[in-house]
Amino acid sequence: MMALVGAGSLIFSSCDKIPGGGAQKTATGLEYELLDDKEGPTAKLDDFITLHISYKTEKDSLLNSTYTMGRPITSKVGPPMFKGAFEEGLLLLSAGDSAHFWIPSDSIFKGQPAEQRPKFLPPGSKIKYAVRVVKIENSKNIESTQSKAIAEYAAKNNVKLEKTESGLYYVVSEMGTGPKALPGDTVSVHYVGTTLDEGKEFDNSRQRNQPFNFPVGQGMVIPGWDEGLQLFPKGTKAKLVIPSKLAYGEQGAPGSPIGPNATLVFEIELLDVKPKKK
Repeated sequence: MMALVGAGSLIFSSCDKIPGGGAQKTATGLEYELLDDKEGPTAKLDDFITLHISYKTEKDSLLNSTYTMGRPITSKVGPPMFKGAFEEGLLLLSAGDSAHFWIPSDSIFKGQPAEQRPKFLPPGSKIKYAVRVVKIENSKNIESTQSKAIAEYAAKNNVKLEKTESGLYYVVSEMGTGPKALPGDTVSVHYVGTTLDEGKEFDNSRQRNQPFNFPVGQGMVIPGWDEGLQLFPKGTKAKLVIPSKLAYGEQGAPGSPIGPNATLVFEIELLDVKPKKK
């Protein structure tokens, strides 16, 4: 997953937002241009912000972009590392806003060996960030937001989800007749994994024709799997809807479509249960 450049500790200095007013500067020297300004609360420290972002040189040569990845990224808003850092700019934006930011490359590469600086970013140059905010989530409201999204998913797909005490959701399409797995037993599972919000498939054991085998209850998989695969007898086909706290949490799974706080959906078939060796 593409990382946002910069992070650290500095109190943000506020300023007026003037859409279409050309390049402006904050009190700390952050140079920016606000292109669109939608109604709504601006991002705050520790919020999760989902956005599309492109990095360019001052001459508009594209360095990297979420658009080429085909999806936005989600990141926790942290304090800036230096005056005029990109994170300051995020605190100016609300959902639906778009803006340009110009960040001095000297600040980004300060203290790093000269050979680590790319030749296309010489001393004195700037990196242009083009940003469009998709959504902003308050970290305190993540769980309630996910519960609402899961309820909407169930209604849209006309399924009645059962919920365990831990917060795992599931629905059985075909109940098996074999034994249930106990902690330490090895299960063999076919599965298809998708993200709940985008419905984007990120893994499919059937395409590989290779079931996944692992011992349950040993912490070798995400908690939602450890719990879910012990609920059903061998031969069961079911769907697991796993909130982020039982999946990959705030970090997500870097390098995959699973972003921070992602709710996951797995269609599983429990092919076999092998008791642990005594």
